[in-house]
Amino acid sequence: MPGAYYTLDSLEASNSIGYLVKRCGILMTQIAEERFESQPISFTQWIILIQLAQHPHLSPTEISTHLGHDMGALTRIVDDLQEKKLVHRERSEHDRRAVQIALTPEGRRLAFSAKAAVLDLANEIVGPYAKAETEMLISLLQRLVLHMEGIAGRLPAEPSSAEAKTSSARRAAAPVPVEGPRKARRDSRK
Repeated sequence: MPGAYYTLDSLEASNSIGYLVKRCGILMTQIAEERFESQPISFTQWIILIQLAQHPHLSPTEISTHLGHDMGALTRIVDDLQEKKLVHRERSEHDRRAVQIALTPEGRRLAFSAKAAVLDLANEIVGPYAKAETEMLISLLQRLVLHMEGIAGRLPAEPSSAEAKTSSARRAAAPVPVEGPRKARRDSRK
């Protein structure tokens, strides 16, 4: 095992992977929420809709775990989306005691039509970088997510065949590992 990247003297917010990734996420959400003011839904609501468009019939627990919302906050968001007739709750086909969230046709339409606002923002964010730099950043972040899911003991459920192919291609094309921290603290959100 190589030596630790950080030391007590060198670890600061300005060079902390955890802080920098979280700060980017906060800024992304703030900017996106502003851009979504002209939309009939919020950016946070859109994130749930687009997840459901890509993974139909998710349980509230799956959505909560994946997106980092506590169950109370998620319930309020889903209630709002259901009131707008964008999602509905239904009983699981596998376990009648379990509830799953599914998109309505209008929810699916809105998920994809609002994606244009996110597309513009995503391109603006990577605008200063060369294509190769953007691809490297994406690859490193994807590897970081997989590594941290392993640390957290939360390896994702079986990916769909398309996800598995994409993930395998990413791993095959992944650059030489970058040495970094070996332990991560779990982000506890309220």
